[in-house]
Amino acid sequence: MELRHLRYFVAVAEELSFTRAAERLCTAQPSLSQQIRDLEEQVGTLLMTRTRRKVELTEAGQVFLTEARLTLEQAERAVMRARHVGRKGKSTITIGFVPAAEVRIFPAILPRLRMRLPDLSVELRSNPTIEQEKMLLDREVDIAFLRKPIASSGIASEVVLREALVVVLPATHRLAQFQEITPEQLDGEAFVHTDPLYSGELHQIVEAYFAQHGVRPRVTQVATNALLNMNLVGMGLGIGLLPAYVTALTNPSICSRPLAGAAPEIDLLMAWRAGDDTPALTVLRELVARHADVRGELRGGPAP
Repeated sequence: MELRHLRYFVAVAEELSFTRAAERLCTAQPSLSQQIRDLEEQVGTLLMTRTRRKVELTEAGQVFLTEARLTLEQAERAVMRARHVGRKGKSTITIGFVPAAEVRIFPAILPRLRMRLPDLSVELRSNPTIEQEKMLLDREVDIAFLRKPIASSGIASEVVLREALVVVLPATHRLAQFQEITPEQLDGEAFVHTDPLYSGELHQIVEAYFAQHGVRPRVTQVATNALLNMNLVGMGLGIGLLPAYVTALTNPSICSRPLAGAAPEIDLLMAWRAGDDTPALTVLRELVARHADVRGELRGGPAP
């Protein structure tokens, strides 16, 4: 069994489609199907069932998915640590992030960072909030853009982005005809929720909003990340409530609508080890503070 088998399996499990997984992996669908069959032979049990219309994980496949993700994450960690050792003496900053930073912060900030520190090597690590606090404490990343909460007193942080939640729904959904959506319209709808272990405070914010307005959605799927949440919405499995940055990630099968009235909001934090004031970190924090508006707009336009 090779790591590529695990990567292929995870892609199919997350997309629930061999066609989409093949596109994501830039490989041919027949080759992908053969790799999954080879994997199942090595494991000795069926990991997923396929028909012409859908792909579903078996109970064994669900267990294997969890372990496969952990194995791939550990392999990536081993690579990153080896690179750190190999780059001793070189100026490097490793940045952990969730997708909101990739969409709303990095496009304006990272070009400015390269202009200020042209010899600096920047490594980007996309990881869920739940992992980033430990990665900071273990010195696997130097700075992180993540969601609340942060438990350790050894980590300093500040809010760099505050966004309203929006409704994401299939473009063909009956609610897509409205310019904004009321809480009452969400009641009883099929809903793709966020996994509380991976989404930081997002799950709790959504639950509190539903409780405040007496909304009882029908939770049909639970997603571990925003991309999977949107893919499940695009498949017609339900609607979702996600931070507004996802409007930049919609496609023809998905649309977004604001909530009527006072919409719940979620913060994005920039966090670092308390007392860590290396020159690169200081410059990055200054750039974010100078150019990032907490409401999501970037001051000063694109980098010159």
